[in-house]
Amino acid sequence: MARLLERSVKFVQPGRYILNMLLFLIAAAAVVYYMSPWSPEPSRVLVDAFNANPALNGLIIGVLAIGIIYNLRQAGVISPAVRWVEAFRETVDPRRARLPRPPMLISAMVKLLLDADERGGRMSPESTRAILDSIGTRMDEGRETGKYIGHLLVFLGLLGTFWGLIETVNGVVSTISGLGVSGGDAEDAIAQLITNLKAPLSGMGTAFSSSLFGLSGSLVVGFLEIQSSQAQGRFYTDLEDWLSGMTDTRAGLSGAKASMTGDESSPFYSLEAVMTANTEALIKAQAGQIAELKDEIRALNRSFIRGGKE
Repeated sequence: MARLLERSVKFVQPGRYILNMLLFLIAAAAVVYYMSPWSPEPSRVLVDAFNANPALNGLIIGVLAIGIIYNLRQAGVISPAVRWVEAFRETVDPRRARLPRPPMLISAMVKLLLDADERGGRMSPESTRAILDSIGTRMDEGRETGKYIGHLLVFLGLLGTFWGLIETVNGVVSTISGLGVSGGDAEDAIAQLITNLKAPLSGMGTAFSSSLFGLSGSLVVGFLEIQSSQAQGRFYTDLEDWLSGMTDTRAGLSGAKASMTGDESSPFYSLEAVMTANTEALIKAQAGQIAELKDEIRALNRSFIRGGKE
């Protein structure tokens, strides 16, 4: 049954998840193109938003590019791991000399698999659990990095928002203060106020543009992170099903039984000894009570017999 389960497991390539990621990126690029000056209906919304603070917005776009490349790589590392496992299953060389170089994701699994292969291809439950824990830990570390990139984009967007608001507030305060000192006619004061407010209000461009790029980038990276996590989760599930067909569960049960009965220092051995002693004492006590009861019944019968004769 275990051998049939091992052979029936089919590993899924991450191509479907990578295709979803590419289609989403194409859709996002289409939206950006539609809002650019080169679209059939030219618009300078994105260009003006970027020019509001080129340094901060350029940093956000750079982090977004890193997040896209990283998540595509996280999904792409599954393919070499699947190819190695398939090559291991299909090879007929007992020495496994023609196997490709194992990827970093499953490097800890290779040694345990080769050692188990020398012992007939069966693995202990402890080895299987160690393999799954190692691969699961590496996947979790990769996911944490992807989540951090998404959070970093949100942080940069909020940083630009507060930066722009601070510039706007400080500029408005200085403008109003200067207006009160200069004096003059009311019309001249209003004209001067409008002129002086242009510079402080430019800080709002920094606030809204950084929020636009930061939140949009977080949306893109979040979707890619979901797809890469699903690709890794599917590989982990297939690997768990395959290893379950190679695991000798009888070895684990026999080892547990041996440890319970053979090791005198084990708490299970002490518990078993105490239960055995209590059971023996209870049996002896019940046997003594039954013997006393029989003697009392015989004495009672003799007294009845004597009374009947009299």
